Amino acid sequence: MPIPKRIIEKNLRKKGFVQDNNDHRYFYHEINGKRTGAYAFTSHGSKYKEYDIRLINVLKKELKLNTLKETEDLLKCPMDRTRYEKILKNKGILS
Repeated sequence: MPIPKRIIEKNLRKKGFVQDNNDHRYFYHEINGKRTGAYAFTSHGSKYKEYDIRLINVLKKELKLNTLKETEDLLKCPMDRTRYEKILKNKGILS
């Protein structure tokens, strides 16, 4: 199920991601101003208005998630920031 890029970017900002604008858009996850290592990259290109399963799988790796379901939940908003950070903590990414 495709997810519109604008929805992805909006929801990442809600989950503790800070946008760094360059040629492309990088979103870095931060806690108390420190980057955690999780990030997401979105393209400015007009052919990337929606992210299909292939691109969502790329985001899954960048976001340090295990499943496509977790990734979709984070990007569509059923997963809140607390739950996402708990996943990162359980994986040893956060201390």
